[in-house]
Amino acid sequence: MTATAHATRIRTITLVALSGAVAALIGGPAGPAAAAPKAPLSYVALGDSYASGFGAGSYVNGCGQTPLGLPALLDKKKRLDLVADATCAGAKVVDVEGDDADLFDQVASAGTELKTADLVTISAGGNDVGFGEVAGVCAVGSPADCANLIAFKNATAFPVLGKSLDALYESIESAAPDAEVVVTGYPHLFSPEFGVPVIPIESQTAFNAGTDALNALIRSQAEAHGFTFVDVVPRFEGRGLGSPSPWITFRDGAVDNLHPTAKGYKSAYLPAVRSAVTLAQLQR
Repeated sequence: MTATAHATRIRTITLVALSGAVAALIGGPAGPAAAAPKAPLSYVALGDSYASGFGAGSYVNGCGQTPLGLPALLDKKKRLDLVADATCAGAKVVDVEGDDADLFDQVASAGTELKTADLVTISAGGNDVGFGEVAGVCAVGSPADCANLIAFKNATAFPVLGKSLDALYESIESAAPDAEVVVTGYPHLFSPEFGVPVIPIESQTAFNAGTDALNALIRSQAEAHGFTFVDVVPRFEGRGLGSPSPWITFRDGAVDNLHPTAKGYKSAYLPAVRSAVTLAQLQR
């Protein structure tokens, strides 16, 4: 081989080596194919006013849905895509004929999206046990009136709600067979430890205890179906009405009183749900 031919061969080998290195760096044919990014998780939101974001303001419809509520906050996360938001203020678990807002109708309306859903969140039960009615009596009546009504609801409404939740959760299991279902409880609306008589202190304590009983019922039924129950009470500790910085709404004449504020949804509901669900584990 002549000196010229030898030099040409060296240059050729060098160019081939360099092209291979460049291709590897830019992910070309010489390197392994880059993995395609995973699609966002499909997310469906169901439930009542505490699910829709009522209390936060900036409502986009009559159901109290808002960009400041839990569904929209979760939708902002990279790995989640809110494909259906059926939440509506006033929704009940018990199937009410002619009421399109009840939970069974919500499941039916989101049926197509639920079939392929990866994540479902739901809040339900407060309207069935008369959350608003009890709050009204506790606000204007005596502590005895408040305690008596709570005891009455526990004895009469709770058994019905338990059966209704069982049927509802069965319908969700059937409609969303592959989804992680997250059931959120209700916060304490009052912080009696501060001693501020927004309503009688005894009534505040009794109402919170009634909320605990409701949450216990919801948790029991949710976990019986393999759902994840998220307790938001600890996140609202020291943030109920009567505290210096409440995360519960209360303004004269406001229709969304006794619901979380925008801060309550962002700083309590959102981190509570995110702590309970590892999105990476849901990725298919």
